[in-house]
Amino acid sequence: MYNYVTKHCLRTLRLNHVSGRTISVLRPEIKDEQTAKIFVTSLSQSEREYLQDALAKEPNNALCPKVLTRGLLAKEALYSGIPFLGFGFLDNTIMLCAGEYIDVTLGSVLGISTLTAAALGNLVSDVAGIGTAGTVERNVKRVLGRSSVLTAEQREHKRAHWWVFGGRCIGICIGCILGMWPLLFYREDEHQPKEAFSQTK
Repeated sequence: MYNYVTKHCLRTLRLNHVSGRTISVLRPEIKDEQTAKIFVTSLSQSEREYLQDALAKEPNNALCPKVLTRGLLAKEALYSGIPFLGFGFLDNTIMLCAGEYIDVTLGSVLGISTLTAAALGNLVSDVAGIGTAGTVERNVKRVLGRSSVLTAEQREHKRAHWWVFGGRCIGICIGCILGMWPLLFYREDEHQPKEAFSQTK
């Protein structure tokens, strides 16, 4: 394993030591997740602890730009809104399908109203949302490669909060609109016999 790392992802880097002399060290050229895993696997336990301590002490502004530009905020809003697009799509899809099924099957048997069937469909959708929330987030992160472009300190900024909120609102609105696709297959005449039967009573 170490030979692979030495051959493929190490290069010489000259640093100024605290004593004033220049030293040469080897640093990994980490270009993807696989290279990072290979490098971490080649480290001993003590080397991993030193690396974790160094990363924890590294200031955030050295890893990410400190200024919150409009482009950076828009990108953060996009990353925050995409998962909610999936939530809204699944929520409306499950609610409409479950509500219609309950209305057709239990509606005529128990005599419940359409609004009651819709409320029960929303109940089914909310329960399903508990299980699908983590799946949607993991898949979005797998596709995009990350779930945020800001550091934890930058996300606490007031402007970042508003942009993230706006991105989530837009995402869930688009998702809910797209999740209304079952209405394209909904036929109003399916409920006519039940209404006609109720009028003859």
